[in-house]
Amino acid sequence: MRIVDTGTRGEKKLKRRSYMTLVIAASLGFSLTGEAFAAKLSDLEQRKQEIQSQKSGLESNINEKEQQISELQQQQDQITVEIRKLDQTISETESKIRAKETEITKTKAEIERLRVEIKELKIRIAERTVVLEDRARSIQQSGGSASYIDVLLGAESFSDFINRATAVTTLVNADKDILEEQEKDKKQLEENEQKVKEQLANLETMLKELEAMNAQLIEKRTAKNNVMKGLVADEHEAHHTKLNLEEEQSLLESQEASIQEAIRVEQVRIAEQNRLATEAKQRAQKEATQRAAAHKEAAQTPAASTAETTRSTVTPTDSGGMFMRPAQGTFTSGFGTRDLGDHKGVDIANSASVPIVAAADGVVSRSYYSDTYGNAIFISHSINGQIYTTVYAHMSERIVQGGSVQKGQTIGYMGNTGQSFGQHLHFEIHKGPWTLGKENAVDPAQYINL
Repeated sequence: MRIVDTGTRGEKKLKRRSYMTLVIAASLGFSLTGEAFAAKLSDLEQRKQEIQSQKSGLESNINEKEQQISELQQQQDQITVEIRKLDQTISETESKIRAKETEITKTKAEIERLRVEIKELKIRIAERTVVLEDRARSIQQSGGSASYIDVLLGAESFSDFINRATAVTTLVNADKDILEEQEKDKKQLEENEQKVKEQLANLETMLKELEAMNAQLIEKRTAKNNVMKGLVADEHEAHHTKLNLEEEQSLLESQEASIQEAIRVEQVRIAEQNRLATEAKQRAQKEATQRAAAHKEAAQTPAASTAETTRSTVTPTDSGGMFMRPAQGTFTSGFGTRDLGDHKGVDIANSASVPIVAAADGVVSRSYYSDTYGNAIFISHSINGQIYTTVYAHMSERIVQGGSVQKGQTIGYMGNTGQSFGQHLHFEIHKGPWTLGKENAVDPAQYINL
């Protein structure tokens, strides 16, 4: 997990608000005084079981998201196959459309040819009509009494009759041929006109079918693309949720480790109490009183030595209050907005690598190296029923890796690691658990004298 010191890069990350619930669940009940440990050993065990249960639930959720991602990927593969088939169908349909367009072009040419034939037929019919009209007019002009029978009866000899009969037959057949040709051409004209109408109707139908087919293909392709976009978005969201769950799981593991360390410390302390109680029962009241006095005297001597050590190692003194100053040095940057972004802590600088001390009694929830914080330590505190988290960043060395620490205890040394510009301590106080968005950060100047 990548942690951002200045807050500017942290604002670009997605806020993991679900961390708050998990960290509070893992941290509630922490009390770092000996008396609270003795009273809350069973509670710590219960908290440990709760965290293990939460971890199991997270593992189940992670597996569920992995399954969801796999299913989404399978659906995307299926949609991809369908789109590929649809593209192939579109290609085939476009080929058919081009073929139909060619056919339409030919049909139009055929229609034009038929129109020319119709025009020619109309001309021929008109010409025959003129011939027939002329013949009828000629008969009328001859008095109207001439007929083919009169022509035959007017023969002067048999050979003349034969000649007249042949001529009449020729004329009759000619008239008959003209009439038959006339009727045939009229019928052909009607058929051609009907054919033209049918061709035009088919052409219009084909055009409508092509337009409808094209619209359906476009609609199908658009629908498939929309489905694919939705699946891609769902997969992205599933990956994002899975990453959140994995980060929450990592945080729970660190909280579980700190609780386990607190349990171990408490068990050792209880065992020591039981041992002292057993020894006290075996001694006489007088010896117990004398030894208690000797113990008191011996306890006072190391205190002076500690004071000298504190002075010689340049550690800050505890001036009282909930928190103490975590390091000796010059206050260089405060809480709030600055040139580098939103600063969620304060900076204390020193030319020497002075000790960094715990600002209050607590349990080390995390001790690690971060690309941004450098060597960093997170400590959870329970003060007057309220959970606090302090952060110590950019240290040159981390002395503690876990377990409980006391107020003023050296946990590391000032340095210039991570995203740091000069040797200093970046110190944060959070009223509640630490989160990526640092929503719980408060100004340390409210609690310590800078």
